[in-house]
Amino acid sequence: MGEIALITVAGQILMPLALLVWQWRGHCVSRMEWVLKSLVLCAYLGLTAVVGIGLLAPWYVPYGFAVLGATASVSAWRGTGRCPVAQTDPWAARMRRGSWAAVAALCFAVLAWALSGYLPPGGPAVRLASPLKNGEFYVVNGGYSILINPHMKTLERESLRAYRGQSYALDIVKLNRYGFRAQGVWPRDLAGYEIFGEPLYAPCDGEVLFTEYRLPDRVPPEYDRQNPAGNFVYLQCSAAGVVLAHLMQSSVAVAPGDRVREGQRIGRVGNSGYSTEPHLHIHAQRSGGGADFLAADPLPLQVEGRTLVRNSRIDAR
Repeated sequence: MGEIALITVAGQILMPLALLVWQWRGHCVSRMEWVLKSLVLCAYLGLTAVVGIGLLAPWYVPYGFAVLGATASVSAWRGTGRCPVAQTDPWAARMRRGSWAAVAALCFAVLAWALSGYLPPGGPAVRLASPLKNGEFYVVNGGYSILINPHMKTLERESLRAYRGQSYALDIVKLNRYGFRAQGVWPRDLAGYEIFGEPLYAPCDGEVLFTEYRLPDRVPPEYDRQNPAGNFVYLQCSAAGVVLAHLMQSSVAVAPGDRVREGQRIGRVGNSGYSTEPHLHIHAQRSGGGADFLAADPLPLQVEGRTLVRNSRIDAR
């Protein structure tokens, strides 16, 4: 978790701040160079807004950076072209422009790759009601590109074929009134996470096919590789299977064979299984049975009619 925190702080906070200062102080440039620098700043801020995760800094920080970026760009524009010609080395200027153009192009290319994950694959999506109520929730991982949803690796890697059903999964946490998902960075006290113990409701009418409820909730950063889903409920919702995982120990309120109605309470969110902190994992897949049911083909899903991706928010108040 220390490495994740370091990468997050460097990539989503320090680097944007450095680029803002770089743009704001860039008065001694031509207008062409101002355009290129503005493109670099815009592309990187857009990239962090789409690919970055609001775990340490709340979800609204990229909007603040966008306002500061616009302010810095306007300030820099007013000072363009003020340097004497003699102070400008033509070769150095060409090198600067070329490097800035290359960085901007790279950032925009990665941004386009990430944004492609906003478009679900062909075929109808499984339409679900929200399994969470009474609060604001935030999608940490979701979408159809590996840049915004690491579950996508199970779609392509043969070594992960047994877990292919979760390729389009969502990981969801709860936010407090200030936009934070926990009391601190990564507290070891599970009660310090807003979503821990949150009631979980059936997102559809269906039948319970499989459950697990006996596994312990892990204290971050511990996790259970042997039981990746942890405690879970597998629902047969029409032609699709829906898995809700990482539930609280002994909280599962249904059993295989039970019929459930949409909105019926079925458990509580916990931190069991292969989970680094409390969150809800939910995915839809083609129906399957047996011990390897997670190997079924994944299905795109919508929650309350919305296609959710990383950084989406769910207002269930």
